[in-house]
Amino acid sequence: MNRKMLMNLAVSGFVLSVATGCSGMGKMADAPSRAAGKPAIAAKSADQARVALEAGKASKAVGLAEAAVAGSPRDAGYRALLGQAYLNDGRFASATAALTEAIELGASDGNTVLSLALAQIAQNKNADAVALLTQHRAAVPASDLGLALALAGDNEGAIYVLSEAARAPGAGARTRQNLALAFALSGRWAQARILASQDLSIAKLEGRMAEWSKLAEQPDAQMRVASLIGTKVRHDAGMPVQLALSNFGAPQMATAEPMVQLASADPAPVADYAPPPPVLAPVLADASSAIRSVELPMPVRGADGVVPVTELPQPKPAGEVILADAAPYRAAPRVAGEGRIRPAQQQAIELATVLIPKAMGFDAKKPTGWAVQLGAYDSLGIAREKWGSLKKRNGVLANFPASSHAATVNGRNFYRLTVNGLATRADAASLCNQLKAQGQTCFIRAMGGGEAIQWASKTGPMRLASR
Repeated sequence: MNRKMLMNLAVSGFVLSVATGCSGMGKMADAPSRAAGKPAIAAKSADQARVALEAGKASKAVGLAEAAVAGSPRDAGYRALLGQAYLNDGRFASATAALTEAIELGASDGNTVLSLALAQIAQNKNADAVALLTQHRAAVPASDLGLALALAGDNEGAIYVLSEAARAPGAGARTRQNLALAFALSGRWAQARILASQDLSIAKLEGRMAEWSKLAEQPDAQMRVASLIGTKVRHDAGMPVQLALSNFGAPQMATAEPMVQLASADPAPVADYAPPPPVLAPVLADASSAIRSVELPMPVRGADGVVPVTELPQPKPAGEVILADAAPYRAAPRVAGEGRIRPAQQQAIELATVLIPKAMGFDAKKPTGWAVQLGAYDSLGIAREKWGSLKKRNGVLANFPASSHAATVNGRNFYRLTVNGLATRADAASLCNQLKAQGQTCFIRAMGGGEAIQWASKTGPMRLASR
C-alpha cells in the first residue's frame, strides 16, 4: 500500500499493522527456499511483488507473488506474501486460501495471522476469525487484536483487550482510538466520543465520528473490510488450481536399501547349519505287545434280570449342637443434642429449598427484588471475567443468576456485578452474610426495575453435595 494511502488511513483512525501491505513480510519472504523449483526466480519475483505492494499496485503484486509461489511452492513466506497481495487487491477468498496454506507451512507471525483473520471476516466467517485470533493472540499486537475482534463481532472481548492495552505504560493514541472505535462498533457512542476526544480536536472529532458511523452502518462484510484497508472488492475466481499446496506434497527422505549379506569365500559345511533329523520312536517287533486290551467285568444280574444298585454308605448323624449364650443387645448411649438440626445445616437447607428456587425466576428484562453486589469494575468484560472466577472459588454463587449494568459515579462509568433473584431484604442479607463468612466482600441493594441489564449469566441446574 502506498505511503499516501497509509497516511490517510492513519488520519481516519482505521489503522491495522496489516495495512502496510508487506511491512511484516520482509524477514519471512527473504528466507531461502527449502523446496524444489526455481529458487532464484522465486526470490526475484517476491522482491518485485513487495515493491509493487509498497507502490499500491496490488494487482501487479498478485502476478509476481504467484510466480514466486510457482517457483518455490512450499515456501511459507512466499505464500504469505501472495495472501497479502490478494488481500490488498480485494480478493478475500483467494487470500484466505493462500494465508491458510502459509500457516500450514509454519508461518505464525502476527501480520499473517491478522491478514487471514481480516479475510475470514470479509467472508462472514467470524467464528473462524475469533478462534484464529485467540489461538495466536500472543503474536498479534494488542491494539490490532482488539480491533480485529471488534470487526469479528466479539465486542466484549475487543473492549477487554483494548482496555488492558490502553492502561499499559506507554500506550499511544492509536491504541486509544482503536478502543474508541470498538466502543462505537458495539453501539456505545457516548463512550467512543469521550475517548476519541482525548487525542483529537473538536473539528476532527466530528469527522472521525462520521467515518465510524459509516463503517458501523455498512452491512456488507466485504465492503467493511475493504474500506478499512483502503481497497475495492473485486471478482474472485479463487487461487489458481496449479498453485494449491495439495499439488506439492512434503518432500520425503529416500529409504536406504537393505544390507545384502555376501557369502563367505570358504562356506561352512551344510551339516553345521542343517537341523538335526527327527528322533523316531523305536518300532516294536510285536504289535500285540504295544496294544493291550483291558477286560472289564460284566455286571451280575439277578434272577429277574435287573442289576442290583450298590448301596452307598450313609454319613453318621451329627452330634448335638450346643448354642452359645448370646448377650442381650444394648443400644449405644444417645449423645446429648443428637438428632437436632445444626445452624449450618439449617442455613444450607434454606439455601437449597428457598433462596435458590426463587433466584432461578429472575427476569433480566424487569430486574426487581433484592441483589447482593459483589463489586464494580471499569468494563463489562472485566465484570464477566470476575464472575467466572468468583463462582469457581465459591460453589454457592454458581447456583444464582448474576448480571451487570452500568452506573455513573462522580462522572465515571462503572459496571456493577450483582447476584440477583432474592425476594426479600432478609434473603439478600442471609446470602451476603454467608459470603462474608467465606471471605467475600459484598453488600445488598434493592433493584428498582429501571436498571438496564447489559449482561446476565445463565443459571445451571442446582447441585447439592452428596452425603
